Amino acid sequence: MSQEMVERLLGRLITDERFRRAAKESLEAACMQGGYRLTTAELLLLSSSLELQRIANIAESLDSGLCRAGSE
Repeated sequence: MSQEMVERLLGRLITDERFRRAAKESLEAACMQGGYRLTTAELLLLSSSLELQRIANIAESLDSGLCRAGSE
């Protein structure tokens, strides 16, 4: 997994509530739908280290103009 892919994925998690909810249900499915092609090992690493509630808290502090349009 490239650093760029990790940064894109984290940015999407922070700015897109729908994607964040989908990732909470299944990170693998959300990544596949979002076009993030990750290996099984990468998904396991991210699944074990991502704290989606913490990411949601960060997202709440962002100005709505920085969030993905249509995100709730």
